[in-house]
Amino acid sequence: MPKPTVIFVPGAWLPKASYGLFLHALEKEGFPVHYASYPSFDPTDNLNASCERDAKVIRGEVIQPLVEGEGRDVVLFMHSYASMPGSAAVSGFSKTERVRKGQAGGVLGLICIGAFLIPQGLSCAGMQGGNLPGWILLDQPEKGVNIADDPVKTFAADVDPDLANQMAAQLKPHSNLAFTSEQPPPAWAEADYDGRCAYIVTGDDQAVPQAAQYGMISGTGKNWIVKEFAGSSHMAPFLTKIDPCIQFLQEILDLFPQA
Repeated sequence: MPKPTVIFVPGAWLPKASYGLFLHALEKEGFPVHYASYPSFDPTDNLNASCERDAKVIRGEVIQPLVEGEGRDVVLFMHSYASMPGSAAVSGFSKTERVRKGQAGGVLGLICIGAFLIPQGLSCAGMQGGNLPGWILLDQPEKGVNIADDPVKTFAADVDPDLANQMAAQLKPHSNLAFTSEQPPPAWAEADYDGRCAYIVTGDDQAVPQAAQYGMISGTGKNWIVKEFAGSSHMAPFLTKIDPCIQFLQEILDLFPQA
């Protein structure tokens, strides 16, 4: 069986280069890979760089061309903030629904890693009592955007210092609005995605703590396929734990329904 296309949706602040080692490794394993960028990363229009806008761009520029245009089977792999717009972008595209309609292609499943699972109508900030963590430096380097304070410590404390510093130097500002705007309806809440949702927990994550990850999984009220990287930082799966991360991906794909 041919391997499905992996649509990789990145976390906030992190450019494609920060995931380059991982994306290259996926391709070497035979996975077609499409990288899904979105407007709230290094935004040119802060007033419209919302979570909903990100979801519409991912849907229109990536999901629809691959699934509807080419009839591909795809899996969404979403890191951190990416699970918010990514899970909204694939609403109505599950393989289950498309098979039922006699349509080719579809989303085989959603894989979240160190990610946010936000109910419809709440924001990332709202899920945290209305305030973002102190390491997110709002309105820096300019109004309407933010940067991460001490990204080596927050994202990659367990990573080789050279790789961690290289990652930190690559970061770009992210839109404030992406974190304060409402979550559109997430696909993981749809019945057609039952059995098609997985979460990889990063066990020593300073950006999205382990307890918060398990709390969000439980809070969805859905049954998730759960794997855990014990002792892993936010970025280690993409920098120094690439092989086991891809192994988790393959194990999860084997558990998704075939039709």
